[in-house]
Amino acid sequence: MKYQIEKQGEEIVIRFQEVGGNATAVIDAIGRCRRNAWSCTSGECMKIDDMAACEENGSLALRLRPRPDLSLDVASLGECLKYQLPQHLDGESDS
Repeated sequence: MKYQIEKQGEEIVIRFQEVGGNATAVIDAIGRCRRNAWSCTSGECMKIDDMAACEENGSLALRLRPRPDLSLDVASLGECLKYQLPQHLDGESDS
């Protein structure tokens, strides 16, 4: 699986390609991080207020909004993904 992380205004959009039938596992992994960031090295996911998954041009996209008065960092979310994605799903980042 490949992914790209980009900032769009206050939101961060993570686009996953080549997810296959693993979309639910990807969403669950990020949701776990959002709820249990104490185990993540970056802690960035604790700043996520809202998370919405959608399909964009045949790939899975996650739109992340920060909690009020906070901002999300692309590099820190990349570290979070490397830590949280199930090992069999972890792949190359295009970010």
